[in-house]
Amino acid sequence: MRRSVGGNFAWTLSAGLVYALAQWGVLVACARLGTMELLGEFALGLAITAPVMLLARMNLRTLQATDAQSAYGFEHYLGLMVLNVLGGVLLCCAIGWVAGYSARASLVIALLALAKGFEALSEVFYGALQKVERMGLIARSIIAKSALSIVLVVLALLITRSAAAAAAALGLAWAVVLFLFDTHAYRRVFGGKRPWGLLWRTPWRAQGVRLKSLLGLAYALGITALLSSLRPNVPRYMLEAHFGQAELGMFAALAYFTALGGRVVHALGQAVSPRLGRYHTAGDQRRYGRALAGFTGGAALVGIGAIAGAVLLGRWALTLFYGADYAQNLELFVWLMVAAALEYVCVSLQFGLTAARELKAQALMLTASVVVVALGSAWWVPSVGTVGAAWALALGWLVELGASAWLSVRAWRRLGLQEVGTAPHGSGAQATPGADAAP
Repeated sequence: MRRSVGGNFAWTLSAGLVYALAQWGVLVACARLGTMELLGEFALGLAITAPVMLLARMNLRTLQATDAQSAYGFEHYLGLMVLNVLGGVLLCCAIGWVAGYSARASLVIALLALAKGFEALSEVFYGALQKVERMGLIARSIIAKSALSIVLVVLALLITRSAAAAAAALGLAWAVVLFLFDTHAYRRVFGGKRPWGLLWRTPWRAQGVRLKSLLGLAYALGITALLSSLRPNVPRYMLEAHFGQAELGMFAALAYFTALGGRVVHALGQAVSPRLGRYHTAGDQRRYGRALAGFTGGAALVGIGAIAGAVLLGRWALTLFYGADYAQNLELFVWLMVAAALEYVCVSLQFGLTAARELKAQALMLTASVVVVALGSAWWVPSVGTVGAAWALALGWLVELGASAWLSVRAWRRLGLQEVGTAPHGSGAQATPGADAAP
């Protein structure tokens, strides 16, 4: 049974906001129960592990949810994700060792990578549920994961005052929800099928070709996810190198406010993406265009609200949640919201491009954006500091916005050419010569 977009959006938004608040609560707990250096150590671990583990995830959930023809089974998505998670955790550990971080920092990196691995496996279950529009079950899982994580992390910090203990508590919370709640939800919706049994019983030698085919389709999304994560983290690497972990911790604390608006946009995207996939597969240009335009307009309104909130309430909010030392950086806070407003519009267009299977083009676009952010960070961070990092982010998002808007219009026009080319004889429509090659 199909659920309404409004109902799915409400569930997804509620869960997304709870998740964002919980993750923000982890940073607040690090700032209040620890030191700015402890917060910087935790933020460095996130900055190292996020790009690698997002590459491992390959955005398979979106690919899975928009697989309208069921070209691949649940076992293929889960099998590929297990392999990717193992490789991602090992790579994160290797980065911590090769980069020469302290043993304590390397342990934080390894534990956060493991935690993100459990979260990546949950995404496969979410993709299966999202495809049949059971967003309520996904929301309950995310809410449970959020509540348990903040409770365990706060307890770990109260007892140990250790970033490594906080990372371990985060991983424990996500593992409990994965193996208890997500597994049960899948069996409930899909007729009692045992998801882990599907994984072990699948004859992988015979299914190797299909697994490689899925990898070939998803690798572009993996690169896109890697680049998407590198973009906000490149300035953080520069800040840590030039100013140390305390300045990085302050920047990370302020930047996390942008995740609240991002959750609103992602919630709407998760609710709309199955329908975008169906409209595109059916060649329905009008519905695809209307859904994407409405989504993009909503994302723009969220961004405008974020900027206005930062200008009017920024100093009060920073003092309330972090303390007076953080509130001295109001200019940085406003610039971070400007960058976030551009990000929200770009994210909405990314959902449409993924539904249209414009995957390789997204990777090229993001590569250009990351290069711009890296060059801007190298130029502005040493001389301007944290505000320069926000400028670099805003410039990178602006470059992506121009490219993604052009790609979205191109994908929409191609649907119109398909409608003309497949119109029935006698309808008065004629196929356009060379339509397949039209931009």
